[in-house]
Parts: sequence; structure tokens; C-alpha cells
Amino acid sequence: MYLKNMWYVAGFADEIGDHPIARTLLEQPLVFFRDRGGQIAALADRCPHRFAPLSKGAIVGPGKVIQCGYHGLQFDARGRCVHNPHGPIPQAARVPRYEVCERRGLLWLWGGDPEQADTTLIPDYGDFAEAPPDATLRGYLPTQCHYQLVVDNILDLTHADYLHAGGLGNGSLTRARAAVTDLSPRSLHVSWKVAGEPTIAAFDVHLREQGRATEQWTEVTWTAAGNMHLRTGATLLGEERSQGVEAMTLHLATPETATSTHYWYWSIRNFAISPDANSQIHKFIEFAFVQQDKPMLEAQQRAMQGREFWSLRPILMASDAGAVSVRRKLDQLVQAELEMHRHQSNEKIRQPQQPEPGEIR
Repeated sequence: MYLKNMWYVAGFADEIGDHPIARTLLEQPLVFFRDRGGQIAALADRCPHRFAPLSKGAIVGPGKVIQCGYHGLQFDARGRCVHNPHGPIPQAARVPRYEVCERRGLLWLWGGDPEQADTTLIPDYGDFAEAPPDATLRGYLPTQCHYQLVVDNILDLTHADYLHAGGLGNGSLTRARAAVTDLSPRSLHVSWKVAGEPTIAAFDVHLREQGRATEQWTEVTWTAAGNMHLRTGATLLGEERSQGVEAMTLHLATPETATSTHYWYWSIRNFAISPDANSQIHKFIEFAFVQQDKPMLEAQQRAMQGREFWSLRPILMASDAGAVSVRRKLDQLVQAELEMHRHQSNEKIRQPQQPEPGEIR
């Protein structure tokens, strides 16, 4: 079950240009395009005539409508058929639409009823859009696993000491203890603090002096359903954070299906700001994600053999506190949403149905 009344990242906003883009989110095939005002629209990717994917068509005319590539029906950004080259427009010629919001370089999709979309629930990631290009890297990592495994992976970063040993891990996170702060029913913060040890190799090389004792911080803020803001850095022991090095990374996981996830990442930093350094760091980060995280997450999914997470009775350790708390929050939110849906359905059944104008009963 997916949380429907929630915003999910659907991609980087600049991906949507002059051509329709097909993307499946929450098991719903969708098509994205820009209308004549430059606003992004999202429709179900299925023409109501012969069910051809609208993404196989084109954006046409001054009105920037999407034209079905099979028989030429045209639909506007609200899913209304605005042109039928074969005759009158059928009354039922409509396509379901989804609410989207372009904000700070990201495209967000509301998974539920468009009329209930609440933009105040979109997290503010403005720092990323404003960072210098030579201190910025981003990418997309389609991963064959349930999206909550991606969330678990970021909320328990002790895995870095083993999966990323030597580059992003040196044992310090395992020796630390995570502090979990409940921010709201839809958000949570996890932090690890380490003092008196050398930092990881990826940071040490950029400090004013190498091999010295440091203060290190690793902090993750999760916002439902699959958005993680990771802040990590190090400074020489006794110095202010501002004198050290710090990187911030967005890990944005959106379900494609029950066993596949859209995984976008976006990272910025306050050190090594140049084209050459950016290229080298991008290769390093991409290796960690593509060659280490992705294979492990996909192997986990296969090992679960289609079983639900809790049904496998996982062993829980202290390092799981953040991930387990988030899973329980998501379960509570989904159950609350289901109860609300049942209540609304029962109310609709109890209300007398009024005939449509002209309808004979």
C-alpha cells in the first residue's frame, strides 16, 4: 500500500521540455508535458479511445496540447479532449489528471485526489537549487527494490562502515549512537556525532591538516514518504563547523512498483569547488551508489522473495531506531488514510443519489 495524499518527487523539473515524458509512479503510468504557459502537466498515460499511451504522441499547436499518436485526439493539461479530427468530441473523452508542482528545481506529484493537494507539505530544499554548479552533482538511479529499502539504507548509515569502507566509512558511525528526534507524524531526524577521531578519507583530504582528530556530524531528516536530506561533515577538533568541510545530499525515493524505485540524488558541498574536482567527486559518489548501494538493495529485495518486510521478522538492533520509527510512521499514515477512505465511502453510500439532469429513474 502506498500513501496517496502525499507529494512524491517525479524528477528534476528541467527534464520536462518539448516532448512528452512517460514515467510510472505508484504503479500508475503517467505522461508529463508543459502547457502553453510553461506549466508542467501530468495525465494518465492512456488515451480513452483505444488505450494507446499518450506518451507515444506529441505536443502540438499553440496551445501545447498532447496529441495521441494513434488517432490524433488532443487533450489539454486538465485531461479534457479539445480536438477530435474524426468528428464531434465524445462526452467521455477525458483523461485523469494528477496535481504537480515545480519547486526549486524538483518536480513533485501529489499521489491522491488533486483537490486535496497541499503544497505546504512539500519540503524546502532551496539550498540545492542555489548552490554553485561546480559544487553540485545530481543523478538518477533506478533501483529494483521496494522504496522503503532505500529509506532504510539512508536512515541507518552505519552500513557505510562496511559497504563503503575506506572511502565513506571508517568505523566511526558504528561506534557512535544514533539520536532519533520525532519532528512530526510525517518527519523524523537522526544524527550521529563523533569526536576525537580522524574523519573518513573523503573528507580528510580536504581538511586544513590531514590525519588529525576531528569532530564529525552526520544528520538525516526524513520527510514522508521517501525524501531524505543528509548533512555530513567534519572539522578539526575544537574548531567551528564553518572551518571544516560539509556536504549535503538529497536522497529522493519514489515508488515505481512494489519492487522498483525511482531514486534521485542531488548533492552540494562547501569544498573542492571547481569543474575538475566536481568531475572527480561525481565519479567517486557514482561508484558508491551504482557499484555498492544499488547491488546490495536489489539483492535484499531478491532475498525477501516477495515477502512483506515485517512478516520476515527482522532482527532489530539499536542502529535500526530511525528506520523502524519511519516504517511505523508510514504504516500509521497509510492506515489512517484507508480509514478515511472507508468513512467517505460509507457516507457516500448512505447519501441518497440524485439523478443527473435528464436521467430517467
